[in-house]
Amino acid sequence: MNWVSEQASTPRRLSPRLWLITIPSALISFERRSDVPKLPASGSRALGAVLLLAAAGLGLMSTRGPDASLAYDGPLAPVVRRPALLAGLAGLAGTAFLLRSTALLFYSAALTLAGGIGPVELEEPTAKTLLGRD
Repeated sequence: MNWVSEQASTPRRLSPRLWLITIPSALISFERRSDVPKLPASGSRALGAVLLLAAAGLGLMSTRGPDASLAYDGPLAPVVRRPALLAGLAGLAGTAFLLRSTALLFYSAALTLAGGIGPVELEEPTAKTLLGRD
């Protein structure tokens, strides 16, 4: 049983290309082919726009000060303290609301919980990493 749990274990670190680009695009593709219910239209697009603006602001903050961190000591602190990581997760949630994607919204919430509680460490996205210039 121990060998099975070692072989089937989840990765401890997720690269930004994986958690921010590859998996969300696969989820959206899956959702469009299946009968997954969409989020309600009332207010979801406005909330998505607000979240995307917040993500853009956090992204600008993280590029101007690469070592910047937010002062926060509550639940989900490993995620909330890092502005670039928080920008990526807010961008995912904003995109989910704009597209009315239930699967993408649950994915962003699960990723936030997994990164905040500790079973998975999310690498911070950088422009060089996302553009393939690493």
